[in-house]
Amino acid sequence: MQPFAYIGPGGGVTVGALLVILIGGLVLFALGFIVWLRIKRFLRGQGKAKWGLKLLTQAVALLAVLSVFGWMAKHRAKKDRDFGAFNKLVELLSGFPDQFKQSVEDVQTLPQTFVPTPADFSSVNRLEEDILTLTAYSNAQEGRTIAVRNLRDGEELHRWTVPSEMGPLKPHWRIHHPLLLEDRSVVSFITNRSPLFRLDSASNLLWRQDSLSFHHAINRAADGSLWACTMRWERGGRHIAYRGRYRMGDRTVHFLDNSVARIDPATGHILEVHSMAEVLRDNGLDHLILRSGDAQDPLHLNDVEPALTSSNHMEVGDLFLSFRNLQCVLQFRPSTGEIIRVIDGPLAAQHDVDIVNDSTLVIFNNNVQENNGKHTPGGYKYPISKEQVELAQYHSQITVFDLASGSFTPLYPELMAKEGIMTSSEGLQEALPDGRWFLEEQNSGELWVVGPEGVLYHDVHASHHDGHHHLPNWTRVLPAFP
Repeated sequence: MQPFAYIGPGGGVTVGALLVILIGGLVLFALGFIVWLRIKRFLRGQGKAKWGLKLLTQAVALLAVLSVFGWMAKHRAKKDRDFGAFNKLVELLSGFPDQFKQSVEDVQTLPQTFVPTPADFSSVNRLEEDILTLTAYSNAQEGRTIAVRNLRDGEELHRWTVPSEMGPLKPHWRIHHPLLLEDRSVVSFITNRSPLFRLDSASNLLWRQDSLSFHHAINRAADGSLWACTMRWERGGRHIAYRGRYRMGDRTVHFLDNSVARIDPATGHILEVHSMAEVLRDNGLDHLILRSGDAQDPLHLNDVEPALTSSNHMEVGDLFLSFRNLQCVLQFRPSTGEIIRVIDGPLAAQHDVDIVNDSTLVIFNNNVQENNGKHTPGGYKYPISKEQVELAQYHSQITVFDLASGSFTPLYPELMAKEGIMTSSEGLQEALPDGRWFLEEQNSGELWVVGPEGVLYHDVHASHHDGHHHLPNWTRVLPAFP
């Protein structure tokens, strides 16, 4: 894949564009600096006659070189002369202004909701049956669209446009994890801020909830209410703050708390909110915070999955909560405030926990080191040994957890490794019939359907910007469209 520089949540600009801008800026700076020095010396009167003659000579020489270069560039554009080894150099230099202009436009105008499509990207589509997805993306009018999209043929069956009364949306803001209700209304949110909102089938705003900051995921409970990952605004303002605190010896550490909130889908009213820091403390599990490598954001709640039925391993209303930076999933019972189970093991920065049946969970295991392999800033730098101890080459995994035995089993590990499926942040899976799985490789924006037959689908959601596709925003697979 073509490399890209990650510049924010799910966004990037090509390394090539950044290099062109850097080189162009350095060249212009150098030329300007040289000219400024010479003019400065001339104006100071340091041998004006001599320097005047020198400047005139250099100007004539420069014009001669530019004339020859322009002549060569004209003939290379017409392809009617061959200058041998100089051909590529002339074409490169003559095309540099256009490349510079395009690179500046790309960096300045393309928001982080678009991802560069690799030049050698080749799609796969062997789907014989419809797979309906609910997705959100940035549209050509600089607004946001939510759509039911069929992966098999790319057709959009229905579309909602986020109305202007929601207020101006900054270019990089993402409409996240939309949820379809029976009347063709949708609930979604602007991730890492507010509001949570509901639109009817004609895109009219039914309600909005601004009292919390919403992020990552929203899912429906057995009683029809909605559970969402949230953070509380600081009193008197629309910003989050360090709400958690602990002490290590004589040092006080402040950190970001996370919460889960239950919402009434009819009105948008908040029914209950649970602080995760309080829940850990009250269950004697606050020591888990110390295992995180991120002192500022030690929890990083990224999914809330309600239990819709009861079994030997769960009760209706239980919540399975994924915490990226705790490297674990917690089974939480809001009715009593209890943590029933801590699920940890071969999980690393995981996202998206789903209930498959009454005794099985599936977890999207990102399989990435928490700091994405970067050494601690300011730490001592050791040389690389000539005798390397080789460990695994890690890829993201679909990990099955058996609630009865406590065992973890990766699905299709050879396929995931062969295809290089890897996303450092976000990412999800959705179960499909016949042992197939939908995957969202979020950072690259690539969508997959894999199964016993191998790769059945591998594509991106093409955008209106040439060479770029839409960044996925937690695609949801629909069993049907009402």
